[in-house]
Amino acid sequence: MNLKKRNYRSCFKEHLDMFSEYMRASRHWSSGYDSNIRSFDRYCAEQFPDDEGITQEMIDSWCRKRTTETNLSCHTRQCCIAAFVKYLRARGLADVHEPTRPKKNRSSYVPHAFTHEELKNFFNACDSIRLGPGHKRKCDKLKKLTAPAIFRALYSTGMRTNEARLLARDDVDLDKCVISIRQTKGEQHRYVVIHPTLVPILRQYDVKVEELYPGREYFFPSPRGGHLSNTWVTDVFREMWNKGNASRATAYELRHHYAIVNINRWEDMGFELYDHLLYLSKSMGHLSVESTKDYYAIVPALVDTLLEKTSDADDWMLPDVEGGTEA
Repeated sequence: MNLKKRNYRSCFKEHLDMFSEYMRASRHWSSGYDSNIRSFDRYCAEQFPDDEGITQEMIDSWCRKRTTETNLSCHTRQCCIAAFVKYLRARGLADVHEPTRPKKNRSSYVPHAFTHEELKNFFNACDSIRLGPGHKRKCDKLKKLTAPAIFRALYSTGMRTNEARLLARDDVDLDKCVISIRQTKGEQHRYVVIHPTLVPILRQYDVKVEELYPGREYFFPSPRGGHLSNTWVTDVFREMWNKGNASRATAYELRHHYAIVNINRWEDMGFELYDHLLYLSKSMGHLSVESTKDYYAIVPALVDTLLEKTSDADDWMLPDVEGGTEA
């Protein structure tokens, strides 16, 4: 394998090169991974200059929770090291163990409850972007094409905003109506079915954007041809939202809306609810069904229904008020 060197400095820099190349090839690399891996590499090079290989002490000391961190931020920082350790162990390259990761704090955050009128105003604003006489730049044309498509994709699939903006063009199959999500939280490659009403919108978008960026790598390209930035998604969503709504909302909350709307449809179901819960969990990319259960806290009416219909079921069906939240 012809590796591109990343200028790592630690005694296990060759393994870091192999790991980063592997993660890039499998499309699981991210700016967060890159930043934390480089930080870990510098720390080990400076604190353990005489060691000849990676040790448990290196892992535990760098991964230890800092006074400036919450459990969640510490947990997030450790993700890349946990993935690196798995990589080494699977290939017999080191006898070390994953760091002990702190339990996530239960979030008290309550996402915005979208109304039909708010969503109507928002998507009307996305569809009504006008290009004036002085707006002939690619970035302006791209915004007009992308806003209606990407926000409808978030609304109807429950994807995370990062998953949508990092989608490769090859991962969106508009013939089979399936999206393959690789750049995702927890390295859980999954597939999402595209709703029939979204397919023609994405097809039209794909054709028009390909005219602007022939042979593009990303389905939703940035003005420079790479992937969209988080700032672009945040700023454009806010601009479109504020055109017709006075409340505050974020693009990520479209994911929460997707979950809540699906859960609300289950009110009259019996034991079919088990299957639907599992399907929703897999579709949203949750690492476990436990994470999906956290939405029960913001769908109060469903809790009574669950208690009534699953009173003899296993405890995993009930909300865990002490558990963490994984969005």
